[in-house]
Amino acid sequence: MIKLNRKIARLKPSATLAADARAKELRAAGIDVISLDAGEPDFDTPERIKAAARKALAEGHTKYTAVSGIPELKNAIRSKLKRDNQLDYDANEIIVSAGCKQAEANVINSLFDDGDEVIIPTPAWVSFSAMVELSGAQVKYVPCPESTGFLLDPEALKRAITPHTRGIMLNSPSNPTGTVYHTGQLTELARILLETDLWVMSDDVYEHISYDGPVPHLFHIEPQLRGKGIVFNSLSKTYAMTGWRVGFAAGPKEVIGAAGRLQSQNSGNPNSVAQFAAIEALTGPQDEVKKMAEEFRARRELVVERIRKIPGFRLPNVPSGAFYAFPNVSELFGLSAAGRKLTDGDSVAAFLLEEAKVSTVGGNDFNAPDHIRLSYATSREKLTTAFDRIEQAVKKLGK
Repeated sequence: MIKLNRKIARLKPSATLAADARAKELRAAGIDVISLDAGEPDFDTPERIKAAARKALAEGHTKYTAVSGIPELKNAIRSKLKRDNQLDYDANEIIVSAGCKQAEANVINSLFDDGDEVIIPTPAWVSFSAMVELSGAQVKYVPCPESTGFLLDPEALKRAITPHTRGIMLNSPSNPTGTVYHTGQLTELARILLETDLWVMSDDVYEHISYDGPVPHLFHIEPQLRGKGIVFNSLSKTYAMTGWRVGFAAGPKEVIGAAGRLQSQNSGNPNSVAQFAAIEALTGPQDEVKKMAEEFRARRELVVERIRKIPGFRLPNVPSGAFYAFPNVSELFGLSAAGRKLTDGDSVAAFLLEEAKVSTVGGNDFNAPDHIRLSYATSREKLTTAFDRIEQAVKKLGK
């Protein structure tokens, strides 16, 4: 038997990527599966960004770059943070990585150690906990119930903090719930966090997919948190650049420097051509961003309406951002089809894939087993067909 590193041996594959991979396998086998699983916009990368990449290729920008990103891109990120978030950072406080996930993994591994605790409000993106556990730290989940709109209660946060707690990960708009923290809610959380010495990590990947105006930033609301704060972001969702793999982190130079040293050993620089494309994405016209957000808004309306018509599906909270709906499907538990009983979100997702040929993600790995996650990052036509199939499949369930 092959002996693996104990942390890697315990590591589960990403539930979202696993669901998407299974859907692709079925399609490759000739089965008509509609994917409502992956967090990937179905839009093409805007032409101006692709043109910048072609220009970079023509000019020979195909060599190694500085490990933490080229100066021109760091300056573009600095301008973006000032323009969109009213936050000021120096170039040595920014690192560019091969996607936001790598930036987060490098920073988390640089900050936390064995015996530390990191708070993750749940439901939460599946990779947050894996990255914390790989650092040697322990995850401390703080449930955010559906009844409160999946928002972290300040008093629950206060109760969760122990002498071992060294960090917290916040995500607004949220994957998987679509929850957005507004100014008053962030102000209350800041009041608690100011009394601590926690590292506050803010995942802002979905900031431009918001349906009720600009998303406020915690570090702008309470600038004192910036000294122990890390901003994470990506170009993947905002500019439909998932495959380009460009993300970044901004924070105190000591932490960013440590993440840069780690990145120098585990991957080196992010893709050189993608970095030049990212400059154009951040500094050029932002018209496409607004158009994509408006289309996501229209899809949200369709999805909310359809979910609320399905027996056994509950969606009391309309998502305020991102492109996910997170319905409660617990009323289906105990029902069965073809001899298989539904017991949790994962079993419901498996049933929908098998019976409706619609791929979703069960809520178990989001720490919300009463739910499933539906991505509406696909066309309205496909969404309509998918929900027609789901409705027909649910009708087949019995005792």
